[in-house]
Amino acid sequence: MNSFSPVIALVASVGFSAAEPPTGMRFPDDPAVLDAKRHFGATGDGKADDTDALQRAIDASCGMDPAHRGKSNALFVPDGVYRVTRSLVVKSALGPWLYGQSRDGVVLKLDDGVKDVTAVLRTHPSEKGPTSADWFMRNLRHFTIDAGNNPDTDGIRYYATNSGCLKDVRIRGRGKIGINAGFLDQSGPNLVQDVEIDGFETGVLSQWIWGQTLSRVTIRNARKTGVVVSANVAAIEDLKVENTPLGIDIQMPNNWAHWSGVVALQGASFQATSAGGPAILNRGVLYARDVTSHGYRQVLASDSAGGSVEGGEIGEYTSAPGRRLFEGTPLRSLGLPVKREPVVPWENEPGKWLCADDCGAVAGDGIDDSDAVQSAMDRAAAEGKTTVYFRGCGGGDPNWFTLSRPIRVPAPVRLVTGLGWARILSEKNGAFVVDDGSAPRVKFQNIDSFGGPAITIINASASNALVVESCGVNVVGDGAGDMFVTDCPAPLHLKKSGQKCWARQLDPEGASDKGLVRNEGGDLWCLGVKHEGRGIRFWTESGGRTEIVGLFNYGGTTEEMDPRPSFVIEDASFSVAGLREIAFDQHTALNKVRERRGDQTRTLDKHTEGGWIAWPLFSGFK
Repeated sequence: MNSFSPVIALVASVGFSAAEPPTGMRFPDDPAVLDAKRHFGATGDGKADDTDALQRAIDASCGMDPAHRGKSNALFVPDGVYRVTRSLVVKSALGPWLYGQSRDGVVLKLDDGVKDVTAVLRTHPSEKGPTSADWFMRNLRHFTIDAGNNPDTDGIRYYATNSGCLKDVRIRGRGKIGINAGFLDQSGPNLVQDVEIDGFETGVLSQWIWGQTLSRVTIRNARKTGVVVSANVAAIEDLKVENTPLGIDIQMPNNWAHWSGVVALQGASFQATSAGGPAILNRGVLYARDVTSHGYRQVLASDSAGGSVEGGEIGEYTSAPGRRLFEGTPLRSLGLPVKREPVVPWENEPGKWLCADDCGAVAGDGIDDSDAVQSAMDRAAAEGKTTVYFRGCGGGDPNWFTLSRPIRVPAPVRLVTGLGWARILSEKNGAFVVDDGSAPRVKFQNIDSFGGPAITIINASASNALVVESCGVNVVGDGAGDMFVTDCPAPLHLKKSGQKCWARQLDPEGASDKGLVRNEGGDLWCLGVKHEGRGIRFWTESGGRTEIVGLFNYGGTTEEMDPRPSFVIEDASFSVAGLREIAFDQHTALNKVRERRGDQTRTLDKHTEGGWIAWPLFSGFK
């Protein structure tokens, strides 16, 4: 179906006039797209109580509503002010896929003075444990949370494991914590990106979880602290904290050194008018680079070996001496150039979307879908369409599409997505390929194998960019075009010299002899990595350069003497800032790093470093 949902007039309280053209994103009028107003009766008028309608909509996005056949669906929330009177709760292990029409136009507003409401939105069904680490694919984008005047209420209680994206969201109010990512253990890794928090006692609480990535977060007017990190690894880039007494508090809970907060901070600005303390207070492990502060007593107070930093700037800092295997190695991070993900414009014209299901692809029928999917791509190109989508999967197995050969993505197709998520498995050589005949920027979103043989997404182009977001796939660079991998539980392989890739919230898992992430001569910059399993995690060779900012290694080897190191460097360059490794019922890695330069090979092992480790920096390059 090719028509879009009717445009909803924007209410005056959102700040737009009725004559103003609509802004933000649209979706096709398709069974895989649920509209909070049309399908569930939400009003968005700021007066009626929309709590029940929004809760039903969230449940339906996750396939919990029998009327939607147990399938995942995209949930579209049109612009409006949605009054809520209790917590909205994500109850399912998968989902939801919630997209507001625009960040400032969609407001979920809690009444003032409510009782017994811990958060406006909670992405786990429980407030307290026990729980598991199996809560995936939280996709929450483009809306505002208004916690109102409720001093004991959080904005969002955010729980997501392996894949979770809280993106382009604003959170405001006189509440307790803007984003509480520490209310329940075993969460993470997950991503918070392009988020603004205004008010609250604490902006972000990140504790007792398995890694969190904060990318381009702004915190204003927190009454106590911007970001609290405890018993977690937080990878942070481009943080802004304004008018807040303490910017970052890195804690050591219960004086347990192995559970101290680990922070890798690349780029931060702290501004206050009359703060009497430091911008950063460190009682854990800290790597920091390119930090400025104004209005604080000093930029950093730390009781670590690295000491405190007076004044208002940090060029590069480690809270303890860095590790290296060769004496000539500089004790610094690689400092690779950083690019943010390019914008791939959302398609708002109804005639430029095409559903692969309508071209013969059928989930769960056991028949190879390669011809149907390639037909969809070719038809889209011939008809000038920019978006090819799959209706969301769900329910019991079999529930997947199957590809047995590479599928070319021709121009002008620029987005391949699932509504909510498309389960696509590989048989033989199943893959999507971006090449020189593709659009200048091609994005994949919400594609996942989820336990089956993963398809591969390949950039074989000389210049076209590939963006992979919220996908559980294999990602391969086999050309020279830029690559961007965001919120992906995915192995990654750069096969060509000169290939460049920027990854944010990367979670490769499994056993490997050659590296879950392999860099053969390219440049790879990673913000926020978590992995677990046996064998080699990162392998860099042939002059490649790999830089990691923030890494949580959850040890998982069953053999205490397994010789495979976590990191291999072969005549190449590698650095990792802010690393923690722990294990519970299994063993941490025997060998942490193996580095070869010419005919010399050296290894850093647990006999010298210990099993559980927390490093501000390791560097291995000339």
